[in-house]
Amino acid sequence: MEPLPTLVEYWHWLVFGVLLLALEVFAPGAILMWFGFGALITGAVLWLIPDMGMGWQLLLFSLLSVASLILWHKSSLGREDSVPSPDPTLNNRLRSHIGRQYVLSSAIINGNGAIRVDDSYWRVTGPDLPAGTRVTITGVNGITFTVSEAETS
Repeated sequence: MEPLPTLVEYWHWLVFGVLLLALEVFAPGAILMWFGFGALITGAVLWLIPDMGMGWQLLLFSLLSVASLILWHKSSLGREDSVPSPDPTLNNRLRSHIGRQYVLSSAIINGNGAIRVDDSYWRVTGPDLPAGTRVTITGVNGITFTVSEAETS
């Protein structure tokens, strides 16, 4: 079997790598960047070893790209949970309402109703209660509050 002919020069890999890095701006997920790094390094290696065959270039590009993806994935695992937040509701506005009391704007019928929070109406689930009842938010399910009747003191 004959080796693949080398039709690609080192600068082709460098241009391809820069193009992938530029496309990363428009693509979500930080994936193209790692393939861009693989292409840039392959171009640099091809510049140092100009007689490298096309098969070796593709193998090097593939290995570098996959290795960089794996290293990035392993380094980013658990990053969000590695440092516990002193305020678990910091970036979750809905969870910050748990424990607060509001008045039902719409009666809870068949488990669904609404409350007014500032200038917005929010869907609530809970036991059937008439409009005007004071309720306490006990949880959040997506964008729906879970409520129970507030205790009167």
